Amino acid sequence: GNKKVVEIRVNDSGKGISIEILSRLGQRGETHGKIDGSGLGLYHAKKAIEAWGGIFTIESKINHGTTVVITLPAISAPGWFVAMLQVQESSKIVILDDDHSIHLVWDNRFSLLQAEEANVKLIHFYNPIEFKKWVLENTVSMSSILYLIDYELLSHEVTGLDLIERLNLKKNSILVTSRYEEVQIRERCARILVQIIPKGMAGVVPISILKAPQPREQSDVVLIDDDELTHLNWKFSAKSQGRVLYTFYGLDEFLKKAETFDRVVEIHVDSNLGNGIKGQDVTKQLYELGFSNLYLTTGFEVAHFSQMPWVKAIRSKEPPWLDG
Repeated sequence: GNKKVVEIRVNDSGKGISIEILSRLGQRGETHGKIDGSGLGLYHAKKAIEAWGGIFTIESKINHGTTVVITLPAISAPGWFVAMLQVQESSKIVILDDDHSIHLVWDNRFSLLQAEEANVKLIHFYNPIEFKKWVLENTVSMSSILYLIDYELLSHEVTGLDLIERLNLKKNSILVTSRYEEVQIRERCARILVQIIPKGMAGVVPISILKAPQPREQSDVVLIDDDELTHLNWKFSAKSQGRVLYTFYGLDEFLKKAETFDRVVEIHVDSNLGNGIKGQDVTKQLYELGFSNLYLTTGFEVAHFSQMPWVKAIRSKEPPWLDG
């Protein structure tokens, strides 16, 4: 099909593996060259990769070496995950973490980007008391500050998320934590729209320093979709792009507010709104009400749909400002 995949290849130039052994590798209990091997390592690796919808293969040629090939389906990053740390020039990066090594990681990352030339300044705090004092004294220049905040602060009851909420830093904070897999932390972040950088990725998350934005006209965007996860992803994305987004779960909910919208507002309607409600019918109704800037969003192929002259385009489920 046309599904995107990611392929990881690991090569060596060793003596290779014979065909007899190669055909059995990855089976439970199959081990070679290790006196006390259990034969579970490769077996578990293969099982895990297959459980993720991937393929695990070993290719080998005697006296030429071995290649391990891992193929995994490519998926969009979840809404909470920071795939790219975007920093405005002439801004301050305020880091709160009790671990000195994380401060060094950030110092190192930004110095490699010549952040000083872009007038990006790093400010370091190791405990919440000093941090809170600084925030309260610097509320004026809030918009040009990005906070990178640890969740767990040693010997303090207060967590990084408590501080983000209490000091109202939700709009420009990112949680940097190794506890990103904990459901209650993720749910709390989703509720207040704060994204997360897993602490182990602080050294590798791509960073870009953006030139001060030129003011330009950006229209509001409306999303009508019955899926909460899609709402979250679009909201996170809109927030990071500084876009104005209104979300509704169905047509009825939108119609209650319809009068507050200009008839040329950009409206994106999910092709399947649940309970047998089709997006193409909803877009037709909106068109008849005078809305002209209509898009159908879908996970299906475009060929799946009949002609809809009232719709500008059929698009993927990605937010429109990222698509294309």
